[in-house]
Amino acid sequence: MKYDLILNKLENNEISAEDAMKELYPVKKVRMGKKAYFVKMKIHVPEEGKGVNTFLKILFALPFPMIFARIGLRIGKRFIKDDGVDVSEILEMLKYSKNTRINIDSKDAQIDIRVI
Repeated sequence: MKYDLILNKLENNEISAEDAMKELYPVKKVRMGKKAYFVKMKIHVPEEGKGVNTFLKILFALPFPMIFARIGLRIGKRFIKDDGVDVSEILEMLKYSKNTRINIDSKDAQIDIRVI
């Protein structure tokens, strides 16, 4: 096999460890997804009254452009106190994430986010 030949060359010091690594595990080209343009949200707060949920349904009835989501994340980055969250990675992920759906179920709210 190809692997045996490469490992034998490495054992006999005919090639370096870096070259053997490149031959054994070639770098694969990462395929980017389709670009996303809109975000559609549904928010339901079970503890609040009917008026709040109706307001949220009206507010998020239409999909809004992705640029507003990016601006909102950049503004929200200032208020995030958790060090484990990297907003720049989220922004990069949202760039090419068409047809993605995120469901968040918690005690406080149920949120459904679709990227289209």
